[in-house]
Amino acid sequence: MIALSDRDRGVLSAIVQEYIETGEPVGSRAVARKYMVAISPATVRNVMSDLEEMGYLYQPHVSAGRIPTPKGFRFFLNEILELKAVPRTDRSLITRHMTRTIGNFRESVREASRTLSIISQSMAMVILPRLDTFFFKHIEFIRLDENRILVILVSKSGLVHNHIVYGEDIAQIELTKYSNYLNASYANMSIQEMRDGLVQEMSNEKTRFDLIVRDAISLGLIALEGVEDTPDIMIEGKASVLNAPEIDDLARLREIVSTFEDKGRIVRILNQVIESPGVKVLIGDEIGQGGMSEFSMIASRYHRGALPVGSLGVIGPMRMDYARVIPLVDYMAKVLGDLLEDI
Repeated sequence: MIALSDRDRGVLSAIVQEYIETGEPVGSRAVARKYMVAISPATVRNVMSDLEEMGYLYQPHVSAGRIPTPKGFRFFLNEILELKAVPRTDRSLITRHMTRTIGNFRESVREASRTLSIISQSMAMVILPRLDTFFFKHIEFIRLDENRILVILVSKSGLVHNHIVYGEDIAQIELTKYSNYLNASYANMSIQEMRDGLVQEMSNEKTRFDLIVRDAISLGLIALEGVEDTPDIMIEGKASVLNAPEIDDLARLREIVSTFEDKGRIVRILNQVIESPGVKVLIGDEIGQGGMSEFSMIASRYHRGALPVGSLGVIGPMRMDYARVIPLVDYMAKVLGDLLEDI
């Protein structure tokens, strides 16, 4: 990559900032008048031509100004951008919205997604933590027929996971005994601790002679299989992307709608960020297929203590206000992490 001079960097920075603000191609006169008063529009034009040759800018048509390319945005993000602190008004809004949902983490996640969308004016997404990272509160077994049992698993935070297990015919009175035993023995453990405890208890000598305990543990292990397999995701603010002026034809709109309807695809995109710390910014084709070439994603993982358990982010036009939105995403990740400490 060719090194940019201070003047090159100044002009590129001015064009990116002006394009973020206006959404219109940026001309040399606007750069010279508003950002670089010490140099002439003619000099700015020469720099813009050089930056275009290097792939940092492009010109939509001959008489227009320039627009940053994904390469230009990437250079701006990596080398020039100065982040802003999250404004007090935004922090107050987040606190006000999130305190409405204390005690119900699912609703807290929904509110986090909604608030992120409102403040960033973009589509916001939050992946809930896997259920096995939460603390166990209650399990219930309900007989449906001779070979199906409905499992209702409730976490301390109020998350509910329902699924059906298959096996031998067990009377409801026996199923109630099993759930009572598990609730008395494993309440307030994490789901993973509960699973580990059941495995250990199954190997105890006493368990072999207590049929209720043995069958309760056996069914409990079956019930816990796969509770973390399907990550849940909250999405708010799709309209802010679908209404963006960057979508200029119906075919692209259909492609983006298809992307948003495929939650599995969004989960896979967000999971790109959960493996490494910090806020990640994906620009254009870095997001993946699905008509997102003129959009960006800003995303971060969030933690329970030191353990990363979920991720959140926003998708918006490539010309989004990165200096404001990157700290916002980071702040919301910390807010969700703090909520997880006690549930």
